[in-house]
This record gives sequence, C-alpha cells and structure tokens, in this order.
Amino acid sequence: MSEAAAPAPPLVAGRTPEIVVAPASLNELRELVAERDGRTLVPVGAGTQFALGGAPREPFMLVDVRGALAGEVEHEPADLTAVAPAGVTLGELDARLAGSGQRLPLDPPHAEQATLGGVLAVGTGGPLRTRHGLPRDFVLGMTVLRADGELVKAGGRVVKNVTGYDLMRLWCGSLGTIGIVTSVAVRVLPRVETIDLRFETETLAQGQALAERFLRADLRPELLDLTREDSGWVGIVRLTEGAVPKAESIAEADLVPSGEGDYLAVRDLGFGEGDALTVRVSCPTSAIASTTAAIEGLGPSRVLVRPLAREVRATWGEGSLPDADTVAGAVGRLRAGLAESGGGLVAERIPDELRGALDPWGRPANFGRMAAVKAAFDPDGRLNAGRYVGGL
Repeated sequence: MSEAAAPAPPLVAGRTPEIVVAPASLNELRELVAERDGRTLVPVGAGTQFALGGAPREPFMLVDVRGALAGEVEHEPADLTAVAPAGVTLGELDARLAGSGQRLPLDPPHAEQATLGGVLAVGTGGPLRTRHGLPRDFVLGMTVLRADGELVKAGGRVVKNVTGYDLMRLWCGSLGTIGIVTSVAVRVLPRVETIDLRFETETLAQGQALAERFLRADLRPELLDLTREDSGWVGIVRLTEGAVPKAESIAEADLVPSGEGDYLAVRDLGFGEGDALTVRVSCPTSAIASTTAAIEGLGPSRVLVRPLAREVRATWGEGSLPDADTVAGAVGRLRAGLAESGGGLVAERIPDELRGALDPWGRPANFGRMAAVKAAFDPDGRLNAGRYVGGL
C-alpha cells in the first residue's frame, strides 16, 4: 500500500488527516478496513463533493479508493444493463455505453470526474433527476465492503430481481458510513436526441406554472431548472426534438435554443471555486415559493429552483456570506417548517467561519433508526465516523 503523493494533506471539514493512503487493490483495501488501529477511515474517490458532511472523528486516515476499485465495465446492451467497478468515473462509463447508443442518466456536479461509487454514496443527482430520479433508482445490485473487511452483495444483474432486502437503497446516500461500494450493477437507457431551450419569466410563480403545463401536457422534460437573475427568472428545459412544437404552443414565454454553458451552469451550481456556502432544500411543491423567499432573504449569489423535482438550491460566495447567527437562525426555522412535510435542508458546502454554527444535516425524526443501522453495520465507527447525520 502506498502513501498518496501530495504537497499537503487536504483538510476534511477543517481537520487534517494523520495520513493519506491509496490501496492499490481491493485486497489491500479489505485488509486496511479490517484493521482496528483506532483510526477513522475517510474514503474518497474523485472528491467532487468532498466538502459535504461534518468533521471526521479523530484520529483519521484519508483513503483514496480509486486504484483499489478500478476495473473493466461489463456491458450487456441487449439487456440494457451494465456492471461497473465503483472507481470508474461517470465520464468513462458514459464513453463505454455511448458505443452502443446507451447511457446512464446521472449528472451530479462535475459528473465527468465523479466516480460511480462516490455518486451513489452521496446519493444526490443533478438536473436530470427531474425526469430520471436519484442515482439509487438505477441500481440493480451492489457489492459493498463492510466495516469488518467482508464483501457482501445485494440485488443482482437483471431488472426483474426481487430477492432479499433492498439494501441498495440503504447504502445509497449513506456517505460510506455503513460500507464502501466496490461494484454496481445498473440499468441503462437508450440515448435520445434532445434539445435545450431557454426562456425567461418575470416571477418564480410564472416559471412554476410553465413547468406544470409541460408536465400536464405529458412532455416529460429531462430537466427543467429556474435560476434567479436581476431581471427575473431564467429557465432551461431539455425536451426531445419531437416535443418542441407542442411545448412552443403551450408556453407563455419565448423558447430559444440554449447552449451547453447554460446546462453546465445549473448542473455545477454551488460547486465552483468561488462558492463558499451551498445549500440544497427538498420540499413539497406548495412550499417552493416560501422556501425560495426565505433563502433569498439571506442574500445568496445564485438561487436555483428545480420545480418538478421539488428542490431549491442556493450558493453564496466569500463576499456575500451572511453572519453566523443569521444563517443558523434562518436554517433552523426552515428545517423546522419542512420537517412536517418530510422535507429537509442539507448544507453541501460550509466555510470554516460558519461550520461551528451550522449543522450540515440537521436532525431528522428517524435519527434513532439511522443510529441503530450505523451501530449494526459499523459498531466500531471505522468508516467515516462523525461525517454523517448527527455525527454518525
């Protein structure tokens, strides 16, 4: 096993790892995980969402898992399935599938560099979740490395698989706290010809109404994002080319072709070099307007609303950060209001000056069950301890 070469270890929520290692094989990774040396292991792939989560329990070791989880993609075009190692990037996987005219429609921030295992561990999607849902919705089977160094499997390699418990949904979004994903079987879809269109509305309500008309007309947009601009709201919608005439007939706004830059701007919003604080809110459709208004009261640099996915995102640059008491109070009120409807707020990126005042996750009503799962899968706190909800 080698120590990863780096001028200085990267900070994890303001804390410095004792050591950074890069296991060269799955066996080396298994041996490392099975050790009981008192350290917390913090697995990392490409690190595209490395800022997410709390500070790890010390002492801790940063583990670059990409070399250990490398390998070939097994693609079955006729079955619309693929089995991929967790260390493959979405860009590499997309290139492999493209040769057969297929795709895996996942587009988290910086998707080309993000690893498949990391995307599933974080569990969030990008603009394409409007049509296709979350990463977990494409998982057919998984192999996961447990905290005791054993490999376990769930699901299978075919779409019609109903045996056993659906552990995949438990592992997806758990931030690697109850196991490290090593390989994944996914269902894939045929590629389709689409076009991105841009439109402008004066108010958020008008943008939401247009999204609702598209939905009721069964246009099934692949993505529909609204971003706040000085003059109002700007929307981007992705449709199949055959759906464009119908969309133009029911829209009360001009639809004009949109460039790749507009899509990348909404996909990567909050994950650029100048972004210091980024929050993501899930809420019912009826609460989108009030949630957006509350966030806008904190003076964010950018606001994005994903109305058909019931998501609001916002980001602040270094020069626009609210003070700690203000942001903590506003986030607390939002979380309290959203709890009754099953919504929530996650701070995906927190600057050091706000970290002590702002909990990245909040405390959900089912926290007791989450703690019980962590205790069952990782009783020694070997994996990512401290970084997940409530310090799990």
